[in-house]
Amino acid sequence: MLRAITLTTLVFAAAAPAALAQTVTMTMTPPAVETNRYWNTPGDFALGPALQGLVGHNPETGAFDNSGLAESWTNNDDLTEWTFKLKPNAEFHFGYGPVTAADVVHSLELHTGPDSILNGISQLEGAVAEAIDDHTVKFTLPAPQVDFLFVHGGRGSLVIYSKAQFDAEGLEGYDTKPAGSGPLQYASRDVGRGLNFEKVEGHWSGTDVGYDRLELEFVAEPATRLARLLAGEADIAVLPREVQGDAIAAGMAVIPSTRASNQTAMLFNGTFLQPGDEALDKSLPWLDIRIREAINRSIDRNTMIDVLYDGRAEVLPVFAMDPRHEGYSQALADKFDAAYGFDLDKARALMAEAGYPDKFENPVIPILSSNLAGNPEFPTMAELMQVFLEEAGFQTEIVEMDWAGLGGLRNARAAKMFHPMRNMPVKPSAVGIRNYYSAAGRPRNNYEDPEVEVLMDEYMQSTDPDRRNELAAGIFDRVFHQYAVVPLASISAEVVVNPKTIEGWLYPGVTSVGFSHFENVDVNE
Repeated sequence: MLRAITLTTLVFAAAAPAALAQTVTMTMTPPAVETNRYWNTPGDFALGPALQGLVGHNPETGAFDNSGLAESWTNNDDLTEWTFKLKPNAEFHFGYGPVTAADVVHSLELHTGPDSILNGISQLEGAVAEAIDDHTVKFTLPAPQVDFLFVHGGRGSLVIYSKAQFDAEGLEGYDTKPAGSGPLQYASRDVGRGLNFEKVEGHWSGTDVGYDRLELEFVAEPATRLARLLAGEADIAVLPREVQGDAIAAGMAVIPSTRASNQTAMLFNGTFLQPGDEALDKSLPWLDIRIREAINRSIDRNTMIDVLYDGRAEVLPVFAMDPRHEGYSQALADKFDAAYGFDLDKARALMAEAGYPDKFENPVIPILSSNLAGNPEFPTMAELMQVFLEEAGFQTEIVEMDWAGLGGLRNARAAKMFHPMRNMPVKPSAVGIRNYYSAAGRPRNNYEDPEVEVLMDEYMQSTDPDRRNELAAGIFDRVFHQYAVVPLASISAEVVVNPKTIEGWLYPGVTSVGFSHFENVDVNE
């Protein structure tokens, strides 16, 4: 039987507005790493209110636009050269002068250095940036990239730091007070507690933020975030959907992103199936496809969606496949129930056929429990997974680890555990495949397969839309039938707000935590 996972209900009356009406306080899951060096994070984007990329997004549709630092861009025919024209009036905070092509070149070097742990940074590895003039920068790529704008947009694989600040102060200047270029500027960091930002008066873009100060408060426990919202100590909270009902009952309101922003899954990390791979650990139970299918068959996804997301999500047929992007296959979606549906009898038969547990050197399935900003449901997801797998007959253990620790293991190709993962924002197919299913994403990928590699080699070089669609579809078909991961849900980002202080927030869910466009937070006067 499924063990109920509940949180003690907290009952508060909707609180009055905080004393400082022009301060917006947002309580959220702590980031994986607390540092002002963005390239030393997996992409939490906590600095997003202040630092910008070259490309922006329409807040309603999520489409790429020129609301970032570049006013325009072009590419050559084979998509190996991309040239960006910077906005001539863009300026860094704290008097560090105009944003120039030299800042972009400098920032690329920082983000692709040996200490970078950014997810998806492989899209920029091998790229060369050249300052053509003060406001023109050209990227030359080792292979065609149809989706190159993605790394410069809200996904945040490259944000622009001031070279002038670096030349004057070194990395210590970034650690103390990084100069960004957005309509909010960095004010302070209290490690373990949060980040503070201030409105930039007379911002170069003409944007006028409707409040004076933004406080991002880091709180790991959902119950505490809920309590702070209901007590009027926070205006906005990122809450697991399982506890949002308590906030709504007390008069709070939910504001979702304008588009689907996230896919969730559980990864069988270390499923490297290429012959001769030194990282291959033959003791991992899930290297046997029957065990991977059995784990997938052990999970009641509809129950998980009800518990984790209060029913406000869709079952995901293939992790990284999305109807908006290349390679989407309705055929795979149609046969998902037949191939992956909850079936304990089938799961147990597969386990017996594979000889589980006796034929495995170590039959225990380690399940990672970790907090990740933008995904407050991850710890509960791990608990649910343990319940389902143990009901089927698997031996499991919960392993608690922070996300940075997992990142280090993934970098070393040693993350030999079953763990939650997100595709957030929902990436173009080429990016998702690179990150999760191909050696092109080494060392941080999850799965490698010789058949996928053949398709991926051509996919990375092709610029023909029809052929690219065929190749992406072929890769998704392969990972579907290999049970490469455990796909779970497609969801939107959501915040819960006190309507007495927050009237609205238009954001498209395009960043790695879902939240962006902080200048659009509409406060009640």
